[in-house]
Amino acid sequence: MPFYSHPNKLLIDHLKEVYEINKGLFDYANREVYRVLSLCHDFGKYTTYFQRHLFNGETSELSHHGFISAVFGGYVSLKLLKGVYPLYIYLAILHHHGNLESPSEHLPKNFKEINEGDLWVLDKLNILKKQMEDIKKNKEEIYKDYEKVGLGQLFMDFLEENVEDILKEIRKIHFKLEREQSEIHYVNLLYFYSALISADKLSASNTVVPDELGVVEYKKLDDERQKRIQGKQDINGIRSSIFKSVIEGIEKNKEKSIFTITAPTGTGKTYAGFFAALKLRELLGDRRRIIYSLPFTSIIDQNYDVLEDLFSKFDEYNRAKGRYLIKHHSMADVEYIDESRDYSKTQEELLIETWDSGVVVTTFVQLLETLVGNRNRMLKKFVSLKGSILLLDEVQAIDIKYYPLIDFIFNMAVKHLDVKIIMMTATKPAILEGACELLEGCEKYFSLFNRTKLIPRLEGISVGEFIEEFKENIRDKSYLIVCNTINQSLEIFDGLKDLDRDVYYLSTNLVPKHRRDRIIEVSERLKKGDNIILVSTQVVEAGVDFDFDVVIRDLAPLDCIIQCAGRCNRNGKKEVGEVYVYKMLDEKGELFSKHVYGNTSVNITKELIENREVIYEKDYYNLINKYFREVVKNKQKDASKGYIESIKRLNFTGEDKYAVGKFSLIENNPGYIDVFVEVDDEAVDILNRYFEILSIKNYEKRREEYLKIKNDLNKYFISVPSKMFKRFEDRYGILVLPKIAIQDNYDMNTGFIREKNETFILF
Repeated sequence: MPFYSHPNKLLIDHLKEVYEINKGLFDYANREVYRVLSLCHDFGKYTTYFQRHLFNGETSELSHHGFISAVFGGYVSLKLLKGVYPLYIYLAILHHHGNLESPSEHLPKNFKEINEGDLWVLDKLNILKKQMEDIKKNKEEIYKDYEKVGLGQLFMDFLEENVEDILKEIRKIHFKLEREQSEIHYVNLLYFYSALISADKLSASNTVVPDELGVVEYKKLDDERQKRIQGKQDINGIRSSIFKSVIEGIEKNKEKSIFTITAPTGTGKTYAGFFAALKLRELLGDRRRIIYSLPFTSIIDQNYDVLEDLFSKFDEYNRAKGRYLIKHHSMADVEYIDESRDYSKTQEELLIETWDSGVVVTTFVQLLETLVGNRNRMLKKFVSLKGSILLLDEVQAIDIKYYPLIDFIFNMAVKHLDVKIIMMTATKPAILEGACELLEGCEKYFSLFNRTKLIPRLEGISVGEFIEEFKENIRDKSYLIVCNTINQSLEIFDGLKDLDRDVYYLSTNLVPKHRRDRIIEVSERLKKGDNIILVSTQVVEAGVDFDFDVVIRDLAPLDCIIQCAGRCNRNGKKEVGEVYVYKMLDEKGELFSKHVYGNTSVNITKELIENREVIYEKDYYNLINKYFREVVKNKQKDASKGYIESIKRLNFTGEDKYAVGKFSLIENNPGYIDVFVEVDDEAVDILNRYFEILSIKNYEKRREEYLKIKNDLNKYFISVPSKMFKRFEDRYGILVLPKIAIQDNYDMNTGFIREKNETFILF
């Protein structure tokens, strides 16, 4: 009988395809390891149990193929390979349809014997023995398949092997590795695993991978850049000077691996950094992938548009956009255009998730949870990191407790994956300290600016007192007020909304569609010179191109305050912009900042600025360096140390607080739930369409249709306190605020109507 891996694909063809798709990622020695991995990964599909599952939908523990395939892969690698490879292959195959787990959970506790304490192993061995009996009935046909790829005799030998001995040998390898504790095993395992799961999905979905990454040469793009900037205002020629110095810096130091670009806000770092990466790629003489990573989706969209505008002038790009430039984050459109291929939405999603493009613009979440992670979906793109140029923008947005971990993994990537790193920032954090600074004498650029000044007002003030003081002192200027919590921002907005001028509100309390519309409206009003007021939360700190006359920031970590200063007198066209720092207190007399940032970084900020009447922009550089030194010295590093240890021990899962699989840049808020808000007719229509899609029985068709509406659906979700669940309807597992209830629960100006006494820490 013929054996199939998928309804329309012979199993042996699938095994060979998986090898062919990614064999080019490996040098000669490791290519043999990947060949064994590829050809063994679906061995368990040679049972009649799996074939009946595939064609008749009969599912049982005997139709599962992961464990038997992993044992076969382990056996073949023990015979053909040396060193730790049998362990890599066993783990990669065992988990290729799920997430990576710790080796100790799926191997005997002792490499000398398997006893009654090895419950998981014994259970799997009982199933495997029945599967082996089934395979033996068709061994002649299976032998013919494996003989085609040179593993026929090893297959026949495996049928007579003592399977327990195979597991004990693999456990012996793991025992030695545990004592070694080196990150090289983590990198190697993830690389083989990533190559397998990405190729497996590409083959299964019949997705044709582009032959090569799309690359537009440096000179063509730079010529286009120069056309863009002609006639545009350059702050006293500073942007041009910075760009020139950065490119000269990369030319002089191309042999190095880690670079920084430290320059003030609004001085053209986007262009300077991106063209530094392009120049480095040209100087190294290869087609390295450029991965441009930023902290927030709003900045990603903004900077992607800048790059897309450059690329759009070239025919080769317009014919195959996906091969040249993609955007990847949870809210991005699933779009991978190539005129030579008619990709389905699911195929486009896969090409985006495997980063098959010359330039990838993405989030820190996508990048860092690929470097530190165990999730199948994230690790598909781990192989795409090799030989890449990472362009990191505003790294200081990452929680300081992770700085030692970030430093470790980036150096790990440089050492073991041939990665080059360019880090751009206006507030240089204390990581990658040995990096080569591309902007020689960067301090002088900070001293050239006099756009803003910090004015500390740290006496302590209630929200009500602040509102009264603001009203008494308001001038004929535009104002941005940045709060630490949503309830604080709502109270201030409520106190100012009746002023004789337009007052706007912005936070994650609004559905994403309304946030986007609000940002556009505020930007347009500011460009007209209108003296509006915006009350906001931290959503404006980076990536939102606002230019206010006066900024007021509730006390926060210094890097957040400096980021807010970047929304004031951004282009230096006005008199020195004022950035007031207040210390607002809640009803309990506590800092609002405590709910968001804790105490350490805020207290250090307070100590650095409280006894100074005014701090001018030219002094920000030295001030922020002093701040980061103090914060790193005082910040707990337990999390970083724990994750680094887990990386070295291949500790992916389990009870350990810092198992690799528990790492996340996004802190969970167990007290909050996601709710779909039927705020308009479009929201009602898109939700009804989603429920229609749920009724499609075929998974591939259902996924295809869902991807078409995913981003429109996401425009209407917000996170709210779970204690309010009674306000919402449960429709097929989605909590919905129905249109009929909008008037009592959602305000078009301020968003979801919350309880007055709620402390809400998201922003």
